[in-house]
Amino acid sequence: MGRPYGSAEWDPKRGPSGQHPESHNPAPGHVPEQSIEDIDAALASLDERHRYTIGLNPLILWIADATGAVLDVDARVTAGTGLSREECLGLDFLSHFHQGDRPGMRLAWLRAQSTDRLDFEARVRLPVGYRWHRVRGAPRRNEAGDIVRWYGSIEDVHERRLADDATRWAADHDDLTGLWNRRAFMRALRTALDGAQGSGVEIALLLIDLDHFKSLNDRFGHGTGDAFLKEVARRLDASGTGDAMPGRLGGDEFAVMIYTADREQLDLRIRQLQLALAAPVVFDGQAHGCRASIGVALYPGHGSDADGLYRNADLALYEAKNKGQGLCYFRGDMRAGLQARLSALSLARHALDNDDIVPFYQPKVDLHSGAVTGFEALLRWRQADHGYRSPVPEIFEDAELAIALGDRIFDRMAVDISEWLKGQVPFGRIALNISSAEFRREDFADRLLARIDESGIPASVLELEVTETVFLGRLPHKVTDIFGQLRASGLTIALDDFGMGYASLVHLKQFPVDVLKIDCAFIQSLDDPVNAAIVRAIVGLGEDLHITTVAEGVETVAQAEYLHEKGCKLGQGYLFSPAMPANEVPGFIASRRWRPRERRSGRDRRQR
Repeated sequence: MGRPYGSAEWDPKRGPSGQHPESHNPAPGHVPEQSIEDIDAALASLDERHRYTIGLNPLILWIADATGAVLDVDARVTAGTGLSREECLGLDFLSHFHQGDRPGMRLAWLRAQSTDRLDFEARVRLPVGYRWHRVRGAPRRNEAGDIVRWYGSIEDVHERRLADDATRWAADHDDLTGLWNRRAFMRALRTALDGAQGSGVEIALLLIDLDHFKSLNDRFGHGTGDAFLKEVARRLDASGTGDAMPGRLGGDEFAVMIYTADREQLDLRIRQLQLALAAPVVFDGQAHGCRASIGVALYPGHGSDADGLYRNADLALYEAKNKGQGLCYFRGDMRAGLQARLSALSLARHALDNDDIVPFYQPKVDLHSGAVTGFEALLRWRQADHGYRSPVPEIFEDAELAIALGDRIFDRMAVDISEWLKGQVPFGRIALNISSAEFRREDFADRLLARIDESGIPASVLELEVTETVFLGRLPHKVTDIFGQLRASGLTIALDDFGMGYASLVHLKQFPVDVLKIDCAFIQSLDDPVNAAIVRAIVGLGEDLHITTVAEGVETVAQAEYLHEKGCKLGQGYLFSPAMPANEVPGFIASRRWRPRERRSGRDRRQR
């Protein structure tokens, strides 16, 4: 044994008897007193650092046996979860997790047996409510490879999880209505179709488009429009059950996916949905009509994948809107109709590119004198082997194409009018049809008047023909301003297809027009007492309001004489002439082919 640490011969720097410490070799088992003090100090420092590090660490540490029963847990579990240490020992800790999260926890535990990595997030029940926690752990195995202990931690991730959930929710949902957005809806549709393969279950895809929503939005403002959309979304959500999912695809287009094994039950549910949507929407004390068109396609009969099913439902929706049916199921022949429309668009673009667009002119004839009072300019295009053809109405649904066609037909018409003016041909007024795409341009009136000025023709020889659908997307005062500006320059305004729209009388009251054109559907069925009564009413309305009436589609002498006798001013139709090229107009005017019978005065007619 060495000398005591307090010996005078001990030099802490040199060792015993002044020897340098490196040269001193103490006996085995001997520990100098100074070394014990150093070790105690180091241990105290390490313990302090450990306590502060653990105290600042948000993790709650735990130890479990091979079965997952908790053997020990950090005492801070009470502060972190509100649970006592005793409540967390054994397998009781699992009972404090949210029941909906337990299947995921079991799956994570099973995977961890082979991966040696336990990691899952679940909600822990607190004295009040639940909080999300992340549980992580790793096993210690014995020499045989068997798990003998689990060591891990629990971390409160509630705020982060809520933020993540909010981000995911925002990414998958429409921020205005709260419904699934297009991306999430189509993803869910793909998942549903994959799961339904071979099950015998049909999945119905409903595409829903709100009729005249743009008009409501423009007329009453975006606040009303947004409230309208939210109410529609609420009704769609309320009409669904666990096997139906609604979504907003954008704008005023919605979609609903419905699982169904019974076609009759599906029809019933769709009718109930239609009734729910049809009820007026009340906002700020004012009721707004809610009309919707619905296209339906069924998996697997109408499409084997989500994109194909959507395309076919969209075709059915187009058919429903185009024919005013409200509801339409997909049919195979709709593809042929689509191909025809695409072909027509291609032909129209080809005609534009090759400068084959020309105006033809159909005369308007005074039913009393037989004189030609004007013409309507109608678009035609040349075809190499088929002469001239009329466009299908669908081409004007393409806004860019409609505007280009309108510009081209005006240019050609201006050239013809200039030639007639030089030749002193008494052609009256030439009516020009305006498409929705043209009329809805913000600078429509200014652009039209500028083009008229550039062409060198007087505005007083022109008439603008519009249908009520053309100005549905405009605020009433804007339409009135446009009409006022054009009429002040010398143009007249004709309201086409009068009697066919749902609000023609309202528009007649709101907007200053000079001409009413009675739709040909009424003229060609004058033997129907109802149609005849409508024609008489429109003619009488025109006389009382000092508005000229023009009957379209006059094909027989009997029709012309009836209209003449009832007081209609002008007629237009095949009885007088089909549309003709510009070079035939002077000769036709000179011929005055129509010779009407004498018409009684308005007072005499009313006394009959």
